[in-house]
Amino acid sequence: MGTDGNGRDVFARWLHGARVSLSVGLAAAALSLVIGVPAGALSGYRGGRTDAVIGRAIDAAMCFPALVVTIALLSIDPPWLRSLPDALRIAVALAVVGWTPAARYLRGEFQKLRGSDAILAARAIGAGHSRIVARHLLPRSLAPVLVTLAFAIGASSLAEATLSFLGVGVPPPTASWGEMLYQAQHHVGRAWWLALFPGLALFMLVLGCNRLAEGIRDWMDPTYRRV
Repeated sequence: MGTDGNGRDVFARWLHGARVSLSVGLAAAALSLVIGVPAGALSGYRGGRTDAVIGRAIDAAMCFPALVVTIALLSIDPPWLRSLPDALRIAVALAVVGWTPAARYLRGEFQKLRGSDAILAARAIGAGHSRIVARHLLPRSLAPVLVTLAFAIGASSLAEATLSFLGVGVPPPTASWGEMLYQAQHHVGRAWWLALFPGLALFMLVLGCNRLAEGIRDWMDPTYRRV
């Protein structure tokens, strides 16, 4: 893969960048579920005022461009965010704006299932709210959540690369695929490989996450299975 403008091995930085990009993607997706799953479950199961408040919060969060809000949050850099390691700081910032898809899908699934015969039978035999959610509603609602998780890993990794390219992500000299693309723009005319390999890695990562999401959807929901 050659060397960059400072004589550093591109392959070694590419491998290190993979660790940073994947760790941010996985952490941001997991933290999004930590926020989105309880919010969506509570909204879909309780209904009424609780659903109205959480539903409006989801709508309000989705009104703002996620990347713009993330850049603003990282630029302001509040103390509670500044104290975190760089990769975790970016993951938390992405999760703050990325929890809405999981919450929205889980809310819809709970609303659809809470009036089903299985849930009514569980209530009739005296099952409590926690048991109904944990044993009956949540297992039947995991398909869209897992699909969202797979999509979120690729989207978060791509967002991390965008933030690093814009200068608000992982600071140099720490290597990430976005930081490598930022460095490559100054030499791409005579050193094409500096942009090719990190760009290709991002493309393959996002493509792989999308294919994984489609596979999970086909496996868990028979209505989507191809003939």
